[in-house]
Amino acid sequence: MINKDEKIITSPTYIGYLILKKLKLAEDSKMTLYEMVEKLKEDTGMVHYRQFMFSLIFLYQAGVIDFAEPYIYKK
Repeated sequence: MINKDEKIITSPTYIGYLILKKLKLAEDSKMTLYEMVEKLKEDTGMVHYRQFMFSLIFLYQAGVIDFAEPYIYKK
């Protein structure tokens, strides 16, 4: 999940951690995709869509998050 040539802060694993952290702090443990991207941009300075999507896929496959239009929520 982490490439030795990339920065940890832009890895899908770390972004997944930030997503869970933001969901924990959010009201009702849910946020829209737009809100999530904006919050992550504040924390990391930039979020590439590829790492963000890989993070969401990883968390969904692990059974940690789920989607209900237009929200991401923690199970």
